[in-house]
Parts: sequence; structure tokens; C-alpha cells
Amino acid sequence: MTEKTFEENIKRLEEIVRILEEGKCSLDESLKLFEEGIELSKKCNITLDDAKQKITLLSELESGE
Repeated sequence: MTEKTFEENIKRLEEIVRILEEGKCSLDESLKLFEEGIELSKKCNITLDDAKQKITLLSELESGE
């Protein structure tokens, strides 16, 4: 199974937030969505941290540090 892109994960996370804010799900469904949202949030944070490290490294190489 291929890993989803950052953009796909963000889109799904936004969808989960919208669904949860509507408040029409059962408690069980809400908990499953919340858990999925937490996992997506972790993946997005890792992707952003990796991008930040790459930018920092490239900036240091460019400036000759």
C-alpha cells in the first residue's frame, strides 16, 4: 500500500474535524475518527519536521556554515 501524501493526509484530517464538529456520529465512531486524526496529525508533523530539517541543512550549505 502506498503512503499518502502530506496533502492527502491534511485533507483527510480536515474531513475528520468537520465530521466530528457536526456531532452526528456515535461515540464509537467519534473515537475511531479521533484516533485516525491523531495518527494523521503525527504523520503530518513528521513530514513537516523532515522538511524543516532539509531547509535548515540547505540554508547552512548555501551560507557556507
